[in-house]
This record gives sequence, structure tokens and C-alpha cells, in this order.
Amino acid sequence: MRFCLLSTFFPPHHFGGDAVFVASLANLLAEAGHHVEAVHCGDSFDLLARGVSPSPFPIHPKVIVHTLRSPLGAIAPLVAHCTGKDWTYGARLQQIIGQGFDVTHWHNASLLGAPQSFRWGSGLRLMTLHEYWLVCPSHVLFRNGTEACDNRTCYTCTMSRGRPPQLWRSNGVIGSGLENIDLFLAPSDFVQETVSQFLPSLPIQVLPNFLPDRPRLNLPRENFCLIVSRLEAAKGVQTVLPLFRENGLPLKIAGAGEHEPELRALAAGAPNIEFLGRVPFDQLPSLYSRARATIVPSICHETFGLVVLESLQQGTPVFTSEYGALPSIIAETGGGGVFRNTAELAGLLETARPVEPDLTRFSPPSHLQSYLEAIKDAKSGRRTPALA
Repeated sequence: MRFCLLSTFFPPHHFGGDAVFVASLANLLAEAGHHVEAVHCGDSFDLLARGVSPSPFPIHPKVIVHTLRSPLGAIAPLVAHCTGKDWTYGARLQQIIGQGFDVTHWHNASLLGAPQSFRWGSGLRLMTLHEYWLVCPSHVLFRNGTEACDNRTCYTCTMSRGRPPQLWRSNGVIGSGLENIDLFLAPSDFVQETVSQFLPSLPIQVLPNFLPDRPRLNLPRENFCLIVSRLEAAKGVQTVLPLFRENGLPLKIAGAGEHEPELRALAAGAPNIEFLGRVPFDQLPSLYSRARATIVPSICHETFGLVVLESLQQGTPVFTSEYGALPSIIAETGGGGVFRNTAELAGLLETARPVEPDLTRFSPPSHLQSYLEAIKDAKSGRRTPALA
């Protein structure tokens, strides 16, 4: 089959998470013999990078990558964000997608001119809900940039975070755009349930993300704990730094982002806390393999958690916060624990031991089979239940 995968970010111009998954899916499909083209927006990375460097990721040689650029530069994705229209990228999208594909698969498409750009596509049209963009102007359900959202105050939240307004959200544009999508894929039950609260008629099917096969390194364990994350307030790194200042346990933080100066200030005078910067993808397994434990302290509603799977793949336990889909991944894999405060985290760290998690559901073969079955069922008009 012929696949077109569209995402605002794609390696090397990305920040992690969703882009790594899209690249992994492109590789998986190409390896299985399918024709795959990926489309992303280079201008969007330039707009939001703020000092974050591009990060390479291996791409299958048969994957064709289209990088969208506009004469307007970084202004173009800003226009797309504010208008919900594809004025700047529409002609190029139409040209690429107009080649004809069996499946047009949208991912994080907010800065590609969505929802208007959803009109472009051929064959079956899918969208994976990597974020909460359909129901949240800030994409992450993190109110006012300080706490997980459980009471929508979108206007004041948008203003407090300095985000440009999206007046189109109130005039039905998003609804008309979503009518062009045949099936939405949610990476977790949590995402399906959350989005369905606001858009109950949306056809959503659960299909968990997967983890590319990588060998377990079995390196000698060291005594440090590890955080792998983009450094922004929603990721919650600031909530655990006081614990490590107090207990003196070595903590390595791999990542970069706009919140880094504040985090470094919080860690000042604590030589046991080390900032590694953005670590190349191919060097992460070594860190996971040597770590005593990986910590995911997010204070936002995470949609999935590839970091959890990456760590477990190396036999390293993961301790997560209680937000979003994180607890369900821990429960299913049996690879760690969940904490509600730093006292509970401290207790978990005392019990940290290498683990043998069950990652079967998150394997490439399992994902590919379920993905192709979902496509087949959607094309035939059959609706299938959440994929187990």
C-alpha cells in the first residue's frame, strides 16, 4: 500500500515523543514493503526551537521525506495556528497528497494548517491523537501553564500562557475539518475517554504506540537516577529536584527546553544533579541500561509515554506520576511504580531493582498487525472495539 504520514515535526526537526513515533511507524511500514512518504514543517521547528538543536533519528532509506518551507519562514506556522487554515502550505500539501495514497495519516498537524488542511487526502484518512489539540488550544490540557486541567478555562489559560488567539475554534471550523477524517487513533484508553467527553460522536479506536526493537545492553548498573524529557513546566522535573537536593542521590537529566534555566537555578549548589542536554537517540539506551531507575514526573495528562517503554526495554524500572496514561502503562507492563508525592517516590527508589517487563503489546509486529487490521476494517465500514 501507499502511505502518506503528515506531522508538524519529524526527525531531525523535532522535540521527541510524537515525531519519534511517526518516524518509527514510517520505518516499520517501509520495512514491511509499503511505499511511505512523510511530510513535516521545517518552519515550525525554527519557530519553536528556542535553542534546541535538531536531533537525528534513523530513517529507512525507502522513506521519502518532504520538508515544508514557506517564503514567510517562521511566520507561516504562526498564521496556520491563528487561522486554522492552510493558506501557506495548502498548495504544496495538495501537490504531495495529490499523487494518490491508499492511506493519508495525519498526526500532530496543528501547524500544517489544520483543520482546514484535512480536506487534502486520498484513500482512507486517519489521525492519531498524540495530543489534545482537538479539545485544547494549548494541546496538553495544562491550565495556565501550572497545573493539569480539570476545569476548562480556555480563554484565560491561552492568555496567561502568551499563546496567540485561535478565534476559529468558536465558529465551527474544527468540526467541519474533522468530518474529513475517517478514523481517529488514540494511543491510550485515557486519551480516548478524555477526547470523547468533548467530542462523543468522534470515531476513536485505541491503538497503543510501539517501541522499535533495540537490543538490551546489560551494562553494569550505576547508582544514578535518570530523567529523559523535554524541559518544560508540564513535565514536572521541578517537582522532584528538592528530593534529590535533600537525599544527595545522583540524578542525570537528559533533555532541553525553555524551562531549563529555571531548573538549573533550582538545582544550583547540588553537584549530584547533572544536566546532560539533549542526548542523541542512539545514546539513550546506554543511559537507561546503566541507571538505577528512570523517573517520569509529569504533572500534565500524558497521552502515552515512550520514555517508559524505552527504559523498560533496558530492564530499568520506571517510576511515574499519576497523570494521564502513565499509570496504565506501568500496570500493564509490571515495570515500576506510581507516586503521588516525593515521599512516595523516595520509597520507590529504595526498592528499585532491574525488571523483566511484558512489552508484547507494544512490539512492532503487534502494532503493525493491529494498524493494518484497523485500516482494513475502516475501509470496509466495520467499526472494531478498542484494540487489546
